[in-house]
Amino acid sequence: MFNNNPDFYPTPTKLINKMLSNIDFRYIRTVLEPSAGKGDLVEAITQKFKYHQSYNRSNYDIDTIELDNNLQYILQGKKFRLVHDDFLTYNTFKKYDCIIMNPPFSQGDKHLLKAIEMQQKGGQIVCLLNGETLKNPYTNTRKELIQKLEQYNAKVEFVQNAFTDAERKTDVETAIIYINIPKIEYNSVILDELKQEEIHKNNNEYNNHYLIDSDFIKGIVQQYNFEVKAGLKLIEEYNSLKPLMLTSFKDNSNPILKLGLEYEDKEGSSLENAYIKQIRLKYWTALFSNDQFMGLFTSNLKQKYLQYVQELKDYDFSFYNIYSLRIQLNKEMVQGVEDTILNLFEEFSYKHYYDEQSKNVHMYNGWKTNKAYKINHKVIIPLNGYRDMQYSWGRYNPSHYDVLEKLRDIEKVFNYLDSGRTEEIDMEQTLKMAEHYGETKKIELKYFYITFYKKGTCHIEFKNMELLKKFNLFGSQRKGWLPPSYGKAQYKDMTPEEKEVINDFEGEQSYNDVMKNKSYYIMNTEELLKLTS
Repeated sequence: MFNNNPDFYPTPTKLINKMLSNIDFRYIRTVLEPSAGKGDLVEAITQKFKYHQSYNRSNYDIDTIELDNNLQYILQGKKFRLVHDDFLTYNTFKKYDCIIMNPPFSQGDKHLLKAIEMQQKGGQIVCLLNGETLKNPYTNTRKELIQKLEQYNAKVEFVQNAFTDAERKTDVETAIIYINIPKIEYNSVILDELKQEEIHKNNNEYNNHYLIDSDFIKGIVQQYNFEVKAGLKLIEEYNSLKPLMLTSFKDNSNPILKLGLEYEDKEGSSLENAYIKQIRLKYWTALFSNDQFMGLFTSNLKQKYLQYVQELKDYDFSFYNIYSLRIQLNKEMVQGVEDTILNLFEEFSYKHYYDEQSKNVHMYNGWKTNKAYKINHKVIIPLNGYRDMQYSWGRYNPSHYDVLEKLRDIEKVFNYLDSGRTEEIDMEQTLKMAEHYGETKKIELKYFYITFYKKGTCHIEFKNMELLKKFNLFGSQRKGWLPPSYGKAQYKDMTPEEKEVINDFEGEQSYNDVMKNKSYYIMNTEELLKLTS
């Protein structure tokens, strides 16, 4: 066998293992061995695939090429797929993830250049060459090969005495060459045509943090229109090409290549309309996931309004519909915001006090002197900053999602009341730092300091007494614990009963301060939202 084929040098097992050691077979499916010989290298590749089968669920796919007729029979006898005889004349549309080769030493440069040509759109190559091919580039082919190896940043490893103990011995120095050519991203003809029709702004130019900004809305609507047009053009092109891709020459209805959607359309829509609905859903979901657009929503309000997303797939993502939605949300959120503030007021007041105190709370016309209804500068709520408390080693974890969600809801309530006057403090980062350093007491957040205790409580100490007073006023007015004339009549014009309530609540001087600055203390919920600006 060797005498009839002077270029046939079976690859030694040790060298095979070295060649395959740099390939991650979890991410390889299709392989070509273009100088397969009697299949030693192919057998090793097959074993590698079988070993990584648990990682790569897809079936592996190996093609072989061999010029020698006798060796072809051996490959076929071993059930390997022989797809061609001469690699240098092999032309195929098939794409290989990796070409692994030990080509004839006399033509190694030509074989490796052929492999590089086949992988120029992306793929790996592992090649065993005569080291002299690289060290003595005296021909134009070798010079071209050296240039290609430099271009693709190939890794070259020279190995001495690789064939000394081989089935067919030689003292030729060998080189193992590893090439990984990145996949090339090609421009779409359809996109190029669309770009000529209108100005297309790339997705990266639009930051979701600025969704309220009208320029961003203009940009994202343009992006939506562009994406819909591109998809419809693709569907139109596919429908035109379907007659060329039929499963048989007799069947004119069933194409080999099918164009489908990520999610099944259960409403029986055409492909075009089903595609449009899914793109709409994508963009409406992005809008409702945007922090600034949803920034005014506490967690309970978010859940209420997220129901709109599924309904909106039947509405175009347009200026008209976006602004109509914002106006609608604005109207509905007025009551939602008031309920949110009031719920927190109730939670901070009598809800967590002793029963005998909470029973003392009365309406204005049945007023009794007590302070149980009024929020003081320090509040205690059940909020556990520790995890795994059933064990003695309970872990301090104030940045846990449940803690963050609760504190963010409280902060958002005061955002409604504050009108943007207080400087921001990154809550999540602050709590992560507190967790890292084991800080449990007087952690400063935007509107309050917090302290966590292992018994599962959190102490909240407010920083701004005027803002707390505004919170108290809102809650007390909505609960009917203050006279209807509060904020409307001067103290001197009030009835004795009304004055008694004011005196108990805050005193004459404090009430006069409210009257001097009613725009701050007496809140108009609709003005707070500012969603329709």
